Parts: sequence; C-alpha cells; structure tokens
Amino acid sequence: MRKLIWIFKALVILGLSVAIFGSAGYFAYQLFVVPNRIPPEEALGGPPTPPPDPSLPELKKLLALHKEGKLAEAQSGLLLFLDRYPYSTGLDAAKAALGEINVSLFFTPGPGPYKVRYEVVRGDALAKIERKLKSTQDLIMRCNNLTDPRRLSVGQVLYVPQVQFALTIDRKRQTVTLTNHHRFFKEYKALSWAAPAPQGNGPAAPVASKVRDVLAWQEGRRVLPTSADYQGSARWVDLTTRGFTFYTEGGPKPPGGGGIAFTQKEMEELSTLLRKNDPVSIQ
Repeated sequence: MRKLIWIFKALVILGLSVAIFGSAGYFAYQLFVVPNRIPPEEALGGPPTPPPDPSLPELKKLLALHKEGKLAEAQSGLLLFLDRYPYSTGLDAAKAALGEINVSLFFTPGPGPYKVRYEVVRGDALAKIERKLKSTQDLIMRCNNLTDPRRLSVGQVLYVPQVQFALTIDRKRQTVTLTNHHRFFKEYKALSWAAPAPQGNGPAAPVASKVRDVLAWQEGRRVLPTSADYQGSARWVDLTTRGFTFYTEGGPKPPGGGGIAFTQKEMEELSTLLRKNDPVSIQ
C-alpha cells in the first residue's frame, strides 16, 4: 500500500512539473521565437526591404545647387559627399554631376584653383607659352576661348591650369576615372570595349601604364591642335599598354582591333586634358 502511495505522489509531482515547465516553455516560445520568425516571403528567397539611405537627402540638396547654377558651392559639397559616402546608392549620380561641374569650371576662362595667370609679352607665341608653363597648346586655347593661336596681343591675360591628371581604367565596370591632384575629376563610361581582359581566374593585379601620345585625325591624316582642321577631328589617346587606346566612336580605330571607344565630346575632353606620360592604372 505504501508503495502505491509513493507511486501516486511521484505521478502528481511529474504532472505538476510538466504543467509548470510546459507553460513556461510555451510563453517563452511566444515571447522570443515568434517575433523573430522569418516572414514567408523571406523564407522563399525574397530580399528584405533595405533601410533608407541616409546620404540621399544631402545629395538631393547638392544636385539642386547644381541645377540652380551654384557650381562652386555644389562642387565643394559633392567632393565632400564622395569622401563621406563612398557606398551611397546615389554615388553614380553624384559622380555624374561633379564631373559635369568640374569640366565646366575647368574650361571657363578666368581665375580658379590650380590656374596660373600669365600676361602675354612681346615675342610670345603659343608654343613658347606652352613650354614656359609646361602645358599644351590645345589646353591653353580651350581654357581661354582662343580660336586662332596666332592672334595673341601684348598684355593679353591668359589663365592656364596646372594639372596633375591620372587615369584609372576599371575593366570590370568598363569605365575610365580621371583624377586631378588626386581628387575625383570625372568618370567616363565606354561606348564599346575591346580592350584585353585580365589573364587567369583570380583577381587581376593592377597594371601600371602611361599616356604615350595624344593624336587627332581628319580624313585619314593626322592634324595638329593649331590646324584649322582640328575642330571636329577624331581623337586618340594612345597608352603604352597595347590594346587600351581610347578613340572616338565612328572614327579610325587603333591598329589590332583593340581599344576603348567614347563619344566625340568625351574624346575631345580627354585628348585636351591628358598629356604624354600622364600615369594610368589598369584595374
């Protein structure tokens, strides 16, 4: 009899334990597990809604400054934006706006950052000024709205940029990024790409290259920046690394069938801005 009593007590204690701990387990499941369960659409592979990008309101204000014509203010703000938000979802829009502003201010006659004021003296010629200021005739002409290199007058004031351009070629994105004094200047997206692909399956090591020459072509013959045929000519920026020559889409292609094509406007910019021996990194 005593044995049955002990068995009955044990069963009661076991039942109470199950009731107590079972209830605790149920409430713990409802409190901690259910709120963190993956929604059905996510369980099926649907991407979660990304959080809002905190950089976009600032970018919107900077783009508004650009639209209002406040170029210097927009330029300084966008340069800071690129430093502050390198992974912003609006990065492409910021680079496009900043590139447009940089080109506009760079080619506008008058003083500006990295521009040297030069007053023409008796006996000066464009070629002589080019050597004095270590620039190019094409750059001096375009930055000062000169149409005839022979028409310089004593006392005339020229503003000549002192540049330190460098290029980065991104084979994966098929873009060319131009920097000046180590700051972003403009990004160019290729129209067509026939440059050599990196060898092997692993990540490609950067290739160091340089600008070999800047050339202009009109009806199959080479023309100089001081020539009347220079305007509207097809351009090349030839690099020391074979297969990576930049050329005007629709113009003569580099020998060998390789190269990277850009629009006429973009090639006019690149061929004006770049000089022999400017550094190039191929990524």
